[in-house]
Amino acid sequence: MIHGEPEKIIGSYLETQEIDLLIMGAYGHSRIRHLAIGSTTAQILGSSHIPALLFR
Repeated sequence: MIHGEPEKIIGSYLETQEIDLLIMGAYGHSRIRHLAIGSTTAQILGSSHIPALLFR
């Protein structure tokens, strides 16, 4: 387990481990929560340079 901000930790892990495909869930939170703190999934997708497979 790695502690820290998920967006930064996951991005760093993808780079250091030379991962070719990111698979992650796109869990739907309330619109208010999304507006207040943003979406971890959206932030990771925006900064990732590898293909991603999302599932709900």
